[in-house]
Amino acid sequence: MSQDDQTEAGVSRMPLKALGLRTGMALQTRRLVEGASKKESQFFGAIESKGVMVGPLGPDGVNTELDEGEICVVRGFTGRYEFSFLSKVLQTFQKPFAYALLAYPAQVDARVVRQSMRTKTSWPTTVRVPAKGDAPANGPLDAALVDLSMHGAMIKTGSTLSTVGELIELCIEVTFDNTPSQVNLTASICHNNRSANDPNYYIGLAFRNLTQQDKLMLNFATQAQANE
Repeated sequence: MSQDDQTEAGVSRMPLKALGLRTGMALQTRRLVEGASKKESQFFGAIESKGVMVGPLGPDGVNTELDEGEICVVRGFTGRYEFSFLSKVLQTFQKPFAYALLAYPAQVDARVVRQSMRTKTSWPTTVRVPAKGDAPANGPLDAALVDLSMHGAMIKTGSTLSTVGELIELCIEVTFDNTPSQVNLTASICHNNRSANDPNYYIGLAFRNLTQQDKLMLNFATQAQANE
């Protein structure tokens, strides 16, 4: 990146793919109309030069609050970069889940906040799918924690677990003040992709109904990652 791409405020112009966005990362979207408010959203995926898929956060978000043809601003934080970009809404969808397809931005405005991504893979993690109707509970099953934020997580498992929108129980073992602790969280499945390079599934989760204790433990966990 040349110095010409740097602004006086420390913001750089860079390609979207350079941000390293992962499915399930939290975003904010806002329509560029008077009186429009910010919408808590999430990143589903992108195809370079084609489009970016964003949707409401959690299974209760059934509407993107974006309309085809309008312009919106997208903001987010990857764990390393704060970023934003303007884009046109190409299409909106309700099935199989609510999301909007945005025009792929040529460049985004980004500012380095941390020198490394918030990524943790060593904490022991298990996942359990609660019983529903006649279906028995499934688990606990071992899972690999790919990344973690205050809003959600990405895990790697050997199976699909459940469908998009369903709730699961996530248990993460962390050490707080030299004492082993368990963080038990309820999360909804936002996205479920199978890797092209291995047989595992990468599952994006959005946390639901967090208690104050949950938030404190997540804040400790994410800050611990940033300092490593």
